[in-house]
Amino acid sequence: MKREDLKKLGIEDSVIDNIMALHGSDIEKHKTDLATSQTELGTLKTQLGEANSAIEGFKGMNIDQIKASADEWKTKAEKAASDGAASIASLKFDYALDGALSGAKARNAKAVRALLDMNGLKFNDADGSVVGLDEQIKKVKETNDYLFESDNPTPRIVTGGNSKSILGDPVVDAMRKAAGLPIQEGK
Repeated sequence: MKREDLKKLGIEDSVIDNIMALHGSDIEKHKTDLATSQTELGTLKTQLGEANSAIEGFKGMNIDQIKASADEWKTKAEKAASDGAASIASLKFDYALDGALSGAKARNAKAVRALLDMNGLKFNDADGSVVGLDEQIKKVKETNDYLFESDNPTPRIVTGGNSKSILGDPVVDAMRKAAGLPIQEGK
């Protein structure tokens, strides 16, 4: 969906902005879901490869070695699962934060991120929001409003039509005469 296509349909700019914001949030949600799925897939492929190699290693072992190896594998699997969950949570938080900064009309998300206290932010998995972000953005806007796009529309500059002097020729001639300047003829 492109802005130009909506303009061709005769939709007002303010409505187009709202449509594009909603469409952008849908796109960001799908990007987050895709990245999460890809991370989970990579984690599962890694675990499957390790499991297959462990199974091959079990063929030449005795029972005690298999038990020890099974315990070792269980520990590795638990660590891989927790690492995968942590990376997925980090990914979700980053995408939610980027989406929220985009929604707040941040001009440069990296610059705004540098001013945020990341320890004071928490990801709400239920609705995909970042808890505590609104208050911090409000503070950043107060001190660094140039990092955000203005809510006020851009002023439209209108040029004038015929530009004639407000002062009439007799007034200009009288001023030139009073100043001791020659009166210009044939203007």
